[in-house]
Amino acid sequence: YYRPRGGYQAVPVQDYGAGRGHSHDRLPCCGIGIGWFLFIFGFFLGAIPWYVGAFLLWCSRVDYREKPGYVACTIAAVLATIAIIIGATAGAA
Repeated sequence: YYRPRGGYQAVPVQDYGAGRGHSHDRLPCCGIGIGWFLFIFGFFLGAIPWYVGAFLLWCSRVDYREKPGYVACTIAAVLATIAIIIGATAGAA
């Protein structure tokens, strides 16, 4: 019977020697991604970028590499909202 030199393979092999070894594009914003960029600038711009990051996480399709930054924005936005509500109602009592 005929047997190929490398044997049979269930999954085609990718030639990692031909290229760089991965097919990921570089993330925007100096390589950290838009999610982490919004998270960092949320401390300087009054939590507005955190709400933008939360909106992007919920209403758009995001790259799996950027998802942790968007999740951090969402958590920060929730905590900021709780702090604003507590701060606004503290003088009423």
